[in-house]
Amino acid sequence: MHESFLVFITKISLYPTVVFTGLVMFVTLYWLVSLLGMADMDTVDIGESGADVSNLTSTGFFTGIMLKFGLYGVPFIIILSLISLIGWLLSYLYTSFLHQHFDSGLLYYVFGTGALIFVLVVSMWLTGLIISPIRKNIANIPKRNASSHVGKIAIVRTLTVTSKHGEAALNDGGAGLILKIRADVDDNPLKKGDRVMLVEYLDNTNTYRVTPMSNQ
Repeated sequence: MHESFLVFITKISLYPTVVFTGLVMFVTLYWLVSLLGMADMDTVDIGESGADVSNLTSTGFFTGIMLKFGLYGVPFIIILSLISLIGWLLSYLYTSFLHQHFDSGLLYYVFGTGALIFVLVVSMWLTGLIISPIRKNIANIPKRNASSHVGKIAIVRTLTVTSKHGEAALNDGGAGLILKIRADVDDNPLKKGDRVMLVEYLDNTNTYRVTPMSNQ
C-alpha cells in the first residue's frame, strides 16, 4: 500500500501531469475557500452563443478559443475544474503507459510538451461537450425579475465585501438565494454576518449594490 502510494505521488509529479496536478490543487482549494464563504463564484462573460468565433482578432485570442470550444455560459471555475480533472486523468494515463519509456533528456520534454498540448485540447473539447446541455438548460430557465429583490434584507456570507467581491444570503421563503453583492470599501466595511439592504441591482454584472442596515 505504502509503495503504491509513493508510485502514485511520483507519477502525478512528473511532467506533464504535474501541470494538471497543480490545477486540480488550485480548483480544490478554491472550492474549499468558496464553501467557507471567503470567495464567490463570479461568472466570466465570454460571449453569447451566437457570437462570431471565426474572427479571433475581434474577440481576443483567449476569448476566441473559449468560444470555439463552447466554454461559456457557466461559471468559469466550473469550466476550469472540468478541464483540470479531465486533463489530470488523461495526462496520468499518458505518464503511466507511454511517458515511462523516456526517463530524461530532450525526448522526455519534447514528447511531454506534445502530450500536454494534446491533453489540454482534448480536455477543453470534452468540457465543452459536458457543459453544452447545462448551458442550454440554463438559457431555457425563465429569468426572475432580479430587481424585485431591491429593498430586501440579506446576510453577508463572505468574510469581506468589496467593490469587486462579496456574497450574501437572502431568505426568499424557499431554499434561499445566494446573491453577489458589492459595496464601497471605504464606506463602513462589511463583514460576515452583517445585515445589509439591497439598494440597487446592477444588470451588467448581475450583482447588487448594498448598504449596511446601520445606515438606515
